[in-house]
Order: sequence, then C-alpha cells, then structure tokens
Amino acid sequence: MQKLISATNNDPLGAMMLAYLDGTTSVSLEVESTTLEMSTMTGKVMFRDYEEMDELEKKALSLCKGKVLDVGAGSGSHSLFLQQHGIAVDAIDISPGAVEVIQRRGVKSVAHTDLYSIEKGEYQTLLFLMNGLGLCGTLEGLRTMLCHAATIITEGGQIIADSTDLSSLYAEVDEEFRFEDDVYYGETEFVMRFGSIVSEPFPWLYVDFATLLEVAEGCGLGCEKLLFLDDNRYLVRLSRNSRA
Repeated sequence: MQKLISATNNDPLGAMMLAYLDGTTSVSLEVESTTLEMSTMTGKVMFRDYEEMDELEKKALSLCKGKVLDVGAGSGSHSLFLQQHGIAVDAIDISPGAVEVIQRRGVKSVAHTDLYSIEKGEYQTLLFLMNGLGLCGTLEGLRTMLCHAATIITEGGQIIADSTDLSSLYAEVDEEFRFEDDVYYGETEFVMRFGSIVSEPFPWLYVDFATLLEVAEGCGLGCEKLLFLDDNRYLVRLSRNSRA
C-alpha cells in the first residue's frame, strides 16, 4: 500500500486539489505509468458532485450502511455526500493536501493516516472508490490489505470497492500470461506531476474479478460482483459472512 506522504513537495495530487479549491478551476495533474497510457486527472473530476458521479459510484454510495470508513478519500466528495445524508463517516487519506481539502469542505471526521493504522473493528462499511483497490499496489499487497480490512469491519460488515479488468487490452489472457515473469499484468507504477511537484514512484494494481475472488476467499471474505461497466470497471461487495 502507498506510504503516508509527509512532505507537501511530494504531494502533487494534494497541491492540485488545493489550487482548485482556492479558485484555479482549470488545473490538472499529469499521471505517468510504466505500463499504461494515462490521461490527465482534472480538478473538476476530483470535485464532482453526486449528479456528476457515474452509475458505479452512485450504486456504491447507495449500499453504504452503519459507520463508514472512506479509504483514500481524495477530495472528500463521497464522504461529504454520505455525511449530508446522515451516515457517520470517517475519511482518511495519505495525502496531507487531500486531508486539508476534505476538512475545508466540511467533512467532520478526517485523518491523515492509512488503513493499517486502524485496528479496531468498528466499521460496518469500508469504501474504496476511484479504482480504490489499487491502493494496495500489488497482488501481495491486495492479500495484506483485504486480510487487514476483514479485521476492522463488524460482524456482517462489508467492503464496497471498485477496480478495472485490463484483460481487454490484450489479445489473450490466460494463467501463464497473467503472471509473465512472475509479474501480474495488472500491476503498474505511477508518477504524478503538478507543476514542479513530483511524487515518488508508487505501485498501483488493477485486478480482474477472478483473481480478486481468489484473494478474497483466502482472507475469509465472500466476493460478489455488483456492476460491470463498458469501460471494464466493476464494483464488488466483500463480506465476512457470505457472498451476498
């Protein structure tokens, strides 16, 4: 999983969002990948309201129940929506700039921390959106993240998350290809740039559903696919007790 960012000069995403919040609405962030062709990330997209969210996000928010932990909360748009609808939500992010943005937007409970700093099992819903499962970085990181997440949700709790299946980018995806040279094809590395502010390289994961299902079961979690979009993004619910 990505490391906590302590210095603002290593936080291009936070800097971009703060610039947007302060009125420079044309800002965008450059994202470079070691394996994929990436587009820019705009401030407008990061600050979208509920009406501008897509079907996947709206479905995910509709499923949130009990006390929610919004992991990698970004600009806080999801947390803010839940809070406005009477749902108790804690927002966390590793970006100090993101945390400042979320606080300034009015989310009541915000922390500059990562998932592993949370040990008490008090959440009924963990929310990982915007390809949120990618935060784990690698397949091994996914196992670690899901096994830890399973310990901090309550009995009957759930993890609502999304990812993207990259198999459509390749002519053939079989077991041998998926792990070419022992590297899973959904593993990549990103660098983000906003003006002169450049992030440290960090790993990111896009995981296909069959692989996610296998990893989830190894952590004692049922895994149900809820939605699959034309761009190969999909939404899942993972549960400690059952697949449903």
